[in-house]
Amino acid sequence: MNGLQALSLGVSLLFGSLAVAQTAPGRYWVQFEGKEIQQLPAGHATPFLLNEPEAFLSHRAIARRQRQGIAIRTDDMPIPPTYIHQLDDMQELDVILKSKWFNAVTVSIRDTTFDIQSLMDLPFVIGIKSVEQISRQRWNAEPINAFRASPINALAEPGHYGKGWDPLTQLGADWLHGLGFRGEGMWIGVLDAGFENVDKLPIFETARQQERIHEGMDAMASQGGLYAHHRHGTSVLGTMAGFLPDSLIGTAPDAHYWLYRTEDGYSEFVIEEDYWIAAAEHADSTGVDLINTSLGYSLFDDSTMNHTAQDLDGHTARISQAMTWAAEKGILCVTSAGNSGNSEWHYITAPADAHGILSVGAVNGAGQHASFSGWGPSADGRIKPEVMALGVQAAYPHADSTIKQGNGTSFSSPILCGASACLWQAFPEKSAAQIRNAIIASAHLSTQPNDSLGHGIPDMRGAFALLANAGAANWSALGPENSDLLLFPNPSKSSIIRWQFEGEGIPNRWMLWNEHGQLVGSESIPTWQTADGKLQGWAVAPRHLKSGTYVFQLLENEASLTSARWMLLNQ
Repeated sequence: MNGLQALSLGVSLLFGSLAVAQTAPGRYWVQFEGKEIQQLPAGHATPFLLNEPEAFLSHRAIARRQRQGIAIRTDDMPIPPTYIHQLDDMQELDVILKSKWFNAVTVSIRDTTFDIQSLMDLPFVIGIKSVEQISRQRWNAEPINAFRASPINALAEPGHYGKGWDPLTQLGADWLHGLGFRGEGMWIGVLDAGFENVDKLPIFETARQQERIHEGMDAMASQGGLYAHHRHGTSVLGTMAGFLPDSLIGTAPDAHYWLYRTEDGYSEFVIEEDYWIAAAEHADSTGVDLINTSLGYSLFDDSTMNHTAQDLDGHTARISQAMTWAAEKGILCVTSAGNSGNSEWHYITAPADAHGILSVGAVNGAGQHASFSGWGPSADGRIKPEVMALGVQAAYPHADSTIKQGNGTSFSSPILCGASACLWQAFPEKSAAQIRNAIIASAHLSTQPNDSLGHGIPDMRGAFALLANAGAANWSALGPENSDLLLFPNPSKSSIIRWQFEGEGIPNRWMLWNEHGQLVGSESIPTWQTADGKLQGWAVAPRHLKSGTYVFQLLENEASLTSARWMLLNQ
């Protein structure tokens, strides 16, 4: 299905015959028709052209598409400005949200006597749908005050990762961290509720100082902005971005994070789907690589608004359709499977039913399905959730500066999202779909998936081997020349040397020698022990080095342990 067909399907599912009776005055979704010049009604114009995307997408967003061979589509173009101007000129309503993907806006009615159906007389309006306020339950994870939280009193995990060690090792992502892949250069959009005190908490201080926390948007434009209103986003962000040695280090502590508030923690509105869509479009245009969403939609207090299990096909729920489109634009979308496993609903919640994404269920430390984690499959028979991660007694930062533990797929999703960013950092030339497929294929039930665990718990080291064109598959089968030391990649176009050592001793320094026997670099090294007892780490060679062959040496307290040849190509 191409983009235009998908858009048409989404519109037909949302509006049916497009005849929507007026409900109580409030907020409405207004659907437009036509974006390109040749499609516009008489008297309307747009300055945007499909072959000039620089006017509406960032360089990074365009580069992400080009790198993955993804075409720029009509739904990437902004809404024709004249449509918006005509609505802005109307005294009876305000345009409060815009969606270029759906070619639609959300309006708020000022005049209670205004007949919203009169907008159908405009030549560019093809549908109207109420998004009136309702009260409903739809958090994927439980609210913060119901996380069964308890302060951490003791840290028994290795190293200074604190309670961040368990979720990292369960995914094999400690291996990635040991090679220096900790999310550097990756951009992650976090769409959630408020991020209370993220601008102050010590656990985010390193990210703040390095200017890696960015303000995306508060889709509600509320007083207080992103860093107020709710603590759920703070907890979710901390599982990835947190850096508090000996207490909690997240799964991608070196990544960049774009924060978006899409959930109203004070009351529940259907409009929150529109908030999410607006934020996702902004994140896409900015150029994020990944999106994490720890929210979900299922049952409403107003039963006429309920989703049904049959709706979970990736297209019917508006947020699921939007997430499917985000994935099609080269974003790796990760979302929680929902906490309805013990409830009458039982299944995953939207947008976990979206196509081409990673919906993540929750397991305990032993890898067993958490009873609350939502079940699959999707309505159209796809395996859901795709994968699992720790969601029982997972550590998270509380807005009062303490580290607590709680249960919920709101944790398993960002834990997996951060690890996925580290994997993608190692293979920047790969597409989001390739990263997703490798993660699924590496999971322990990949050949026999089921409705509770999906494909199971991913192994990031296995995913790494699947993605590597050469070299990675030999990490545990070293060649005869150097049976105790492997350098990767080798040859390399980067100054970063990654190594694995399984000989005697614990290296604490590296040296690099040129072909004339001259020392060109030396420094202490971080050393990391893998689950199977090998040691690994990384070194950064001087950037001024010319192409050629060098000798990389590991030492323990100035005593040589091993060495191997390393070839540097043109940088």
